[in-house]
Amino acid sequence: MRTGDHVLHKPTGEKWVVRCVKPEEDRLSWCGWPPGEAKLSDCDLVYSCSDDEHAKLVAELADDSLRKG
Repeated sequence: MRTGDHVLHKPTGEKWVVRCVKPEEDRLSWCGWPPGEAKLSDCDLVYSCSDDEHAKLVAELADDSLRKG
């Protein structure tokens, strides 16, 4: 999984867009409100984003971080 992929969080049944993946910690964070993290192992990939979708979201997240300082 990577930034931009869509996952199903099995415990809640919610679908999320992946913001960041930390496989070494078995964690991922999602886009949206409220921000948070979940166990990577609790999520199933439902849509693998294209390289273009991935690059666009990474750029948007980086731009947003720069604006927030």
